[in-house]
Amino acid sequence: MNWIYHGRCWKFGDNLGIDGDMMPLRFALEREIDPMVLRDHLMCGVDPEFPTKVSPGDIIVAGKRFGQGNPHIQGFLGIKGHALGLVAESIPRGSFRNAINAGLAFLTGCDGVVDEVETGDELEVNFESGELRNLSRRTVLRYTPLDPQLRAIIAAGGWRANLERRLARLREEAAAPG
Repeated sequence: MNWIYHGRCWKFGDNLGIDGDMMPLRFALEREIDPMVLRDHLMCGVDPEFPTKVSPGDIIVAGKRFGQGNPHIQGFLGIKGHALGLVAESIPRGSFRNAINAGLAFLTGCDGVVDEVETGDELEVNFESGELRNLSRRTVLRYTPLDPQLRAIIAAGGWRANLERRLARLREEAAAPG
């Protein structure tokens, strides 16, 4: 997995909700989990044009409590569907787990990050080291990256891909002679 994202910043404030802001609630009710379907509706509650403006490698930068509300995975799968990264001041626990489950490259605990960027800034984020470079402002910020075990789940593609990989390894070990 490439842990370095290079692209435009898309800045959002505090208290962005999963249902309504990040993704229409109907997708959670319908249990839709295809990132390629969900990406077309990402962030439409705050910017209806958002899905048509972003490019792979772009980074969402958000304030406190990004993904608040019911812990539905659909918004994070929509981010993954666009191949975007995420940097947030804070993410509630259920959404934190869903970002990992979706296989999303992200940083959290990035206090004050929204004061250091603007939408349109050119960013480079190394999600493995926790370094955020704002190439437009020529600044470098350092944050604590996710634990290596969590990054391993993300690198595998999320919880399902990680589980399938682990099961395959167990089958190989059980089939090995001796």
